Amino acid sequence: MMRWLSVVGIVFFLFGCGPKGASRETLDRLSEAKMACQSAETRAKNLEAQRIKLEEELARKQATLGDLQKQLQELEKPTPKE
Repeated sequence: MMRWLSVVGIVFFLFGCGPKGASRETLDRLSEAKMACQSAETRAKNLEAQRIKLEEELARKQATLGDLQKQLQELEKPTPKE
């Protein structure tokens, strides 16, 4: 009988002190945090794509500027007088 009570006592102690389920409030906060994280990741991807697009546009405009500067230099060259 004493062994049986000891086993039952140990089982109650182990299961009573074991991990508990998360509260509804904790689960809600976790869900909100996950949604915020997903939103932030999506925003980061969009911003990265926008940055790449803007860098490409900048490169095109710099190339155009270089071409225009060359044309301007050609026009400003003194023409030989005949």
